Amino acid sequence: MPDPWLYLKAMVSAASVSALCVLALVTARRKAVSSWQNSACVGGIGLGLAVGYCMLSLQPCWPPTNALDRLLTIVLPVALGIELIAGFPCVPAWCAWFLRIGLAATMPRILLHGSVYLTGADNDWPSWRANTAMAVCATLLMSVWALLARLIRRSPGVSVSFSLCLTIQCAGLTVMMAGYIKGGAAALPIVAALMATTFATTMITKCRVVTNDCVQAIPGIGAVGLFGLLFIGHFFGRLSTGTALTILLAPLACWVTEVPLFRHRNPWLLGLLRLVLVAIPLAVVLGLAKRDFDRDMGPLLRTDTRPPVMIAIVAE
Repeated sequence: MPDPWLYLKAMVSAASVSALCVLALVTARRKAVSSWQNSACVGGIGLGLAVGYCMLSLQPCWPPTNALDRLLTIVLPVALGIELIAGFPCVPAWCAWFLRIGLAATMPRILLHGSVYLTGADNDWPSWRANTAMAVCATLLMSVWALLARLIRRSPGVSVSFSLCLTIQCAGLTVMMAGYIKGGAAALPIVAALMATTFATTMITKCRVVTNDCVQAIPGIGAVGLFGLLFIGHFFGRLSTGTALTILLAPLACWVTEVPLFRHRNPWLLGLLRLVLVAIPLAVVLGLAKRDFDRDMGPLLRTDTRPPVMIAIVAE
């Protein structure tokens, strides 16, 4: 059964390590350049994830044996490496996006490796259907990744990062209620590390997120983590396609504030509006997931409250 106290300790540990790492690395250099700030953010997120997963005892073996192991040992480290490389000034933008597209294109295949969806053991999944599903999933991931990166460059601020963290947290809870507890718990260190990195970066830049490449690590790693959790919950849990799509696309609601009617409003008002726009579909999804969970699992979780004597009498 889920242990809320263990989850809280894992999130606090991941957040503390990420924030301290970013603060220590950035303040260690009096004049930190963009690449150094990017390295500090990526390093803080990576170290926070490692500590958080260690606290949760999610220590995947090598070679990985399931999709969650591959997400933690292959996909997320590769995403961290790509965002680290993308922050160096000598790396052109097209090269960074070439690497990101490469990860997005191969990520569904990596997570489905060795499963019945690819081995042909499931007659409902011929090769053409598996290839089509992987292509659609890769396109969705790359679209969300690119749109979030574009938005955070166009309108820097903590609201995009917070909205993404809120979405990842919702994804974790929904995946748990869909029957994959470990898969849902994997969202907690991601949320904690991204939130702490955002706060630390904001503190360093005097309450405003910098507009250089270091902030690109947050939507990039966040989008990959969000997609991976939903992908695993859908194909290896009981997460429906509609629910997964709603959660994946929810952060894009932040783009509504870019219309002329809202674009030049107070930044704090825009940030609050973004959070509300993202929270509305997430609240609906969580409510429906809780309803289904209570309907399907409620009878199994109920305990018999009759006294032992009465139980013995009924048994006779």
